[in-house]
Amino acid sequence: MPDWSIKIVPSTTGEGAAFVPDLKGKNPGDPLECMVDDLVSWNNTTGDQHQPWPADDRYTALPNDQVLPRGGPNYLSDIIPANDSSRPSYDVAQPAAVPPAAAPAQWTVYYICALHPYVESERGTIIGNAY
Repeated sequence: MPDWSIKIVPSTTGEGAAFVPDLKGKNPGDPLECMVDDLVSWNNTTGDQHQPWPADDRYTALPNDQVLPRGGPNYLSDIIPANDSSRPSYDVAQPAAVPPAAAPAQWTVYYICALHPYVESERGTIIGNAY
């Protein structure tokens, strides 16, 4: 179970921030690809607070009742202070099977910054893969 980091960096447009997988050659907005049960954290390198929050494929925040409690399978992070790291780490969870279909072999977790939901650069994706 590897650990992955996504950097929160100032946006190149000068408005808000951007999410960048902390891997060589990755750019703002690129997805982080990982496996089920990998751990993901966010490293906020900006002077503002941020909070990764799950969203649908149109980047509309999921409601609290689909995300909470803290530590649940959809909970990504608490509010991340400026120049700090996220807590807790996100454990990449495979979506449950919905009969008659099996659990997906690959899925996408869309997320936004809950504190800046309308800033388009503050959107990201995690692509999860089953074993």
